[in-house]
Amino acid sequence: MRLSVANFSFEVLPLEATLMVSRSLGYSSVDIAGFYQRGKCSFEPQDVAANPQKQADILNPLLQKYDLSVTDFFPQFGVAPSLHSLNDPDPEVREENMRYVRGAAAFCKLIGSPGMTILPGADHISRTLADNLAVSTEYLRRAVDIAGEYGIEVRFEPHMGSVTDTPELALGIVNAVPGLKITLDLAHFVLQYISVERAYALVPYTGHVHVRQAKPGKLQVAHDEGTLNFPDLISRLKAVGYTGALTVEYVCADWFEVNRNDTLHESAVAFERLRPYVE
Repeated sequence: MRLSVANFSFEVLPLEATLMVSRSLGYSSVDIAGFYQRGKCSFEPQDVAANPQKQADILNPLLQKYDLSVTDFFPQFGVAPSLHSLNDPDPEVREENMRYVRGAAAFCKLIGSPGMTILPGADHISRTLADNLAVSTEYLRRAVDIAGEYGIEVRFEPHMGSVTDTPELALGIVNAVPGLKITLDLAHFVLQYISVERAYALVPYTGHVHVRQAKPGKLQVAHDEGTLNFPDLISRLKAVGYTGALTVEYVCADWFEVNRNDTLHESAVAFERLRPYVE
């Protein structure tokens, strides 16, 4: 197990600067953003799909320069989770997403990332929750099959507003799709006043972890103000044989007031506080 940091924690900076900052803070690995039309450090999903090698040729020399490895690639296909979602009501959009997934898988292989995180889809009001879940399950299964051709693991992140906004809904999908894993971010459940005990049921199915402090009603708070017990989570991950990364993911965006923290400071504090538990 190792600590990593999200390069998009510093997304006001250009790509190279985010990698320089990550290494300067002591991290030896990073998660790379693939967010649509967001930030200077992110790879556009459509560009990755069109030419994965060209995009990898941009990133790989910088990874070598700063002696960094990649622990996850996180493409998001729309400007918001509900837009261009994996279970979009428009079948043409869903098919385009599959092209994005194929490009992302090829990109992951080229940059040495063992997996990618994608969002599971939204609970669109035009359909029932059961129908939204069924479509998400179908396309997550297809994503796993596509990525498997490249030896890449697919992880989905349960989050507020998604079709899997509770641990139980997330478990239903991961059990229905062989090979699918979860990117576990406990903050999304704490935000909704869901107990971490319920969320711990996802630990055996976890392929990647996002780390940031939170408290009931707040998706992200300063490390010293949160209620999450990360040493306990790390112990539980070790108990099930988890050997992946814990990616510190403090972000600054106009979403659930996650623009109230100094991401540089919090990323540094998290590194120092959590390092003894993963070494």
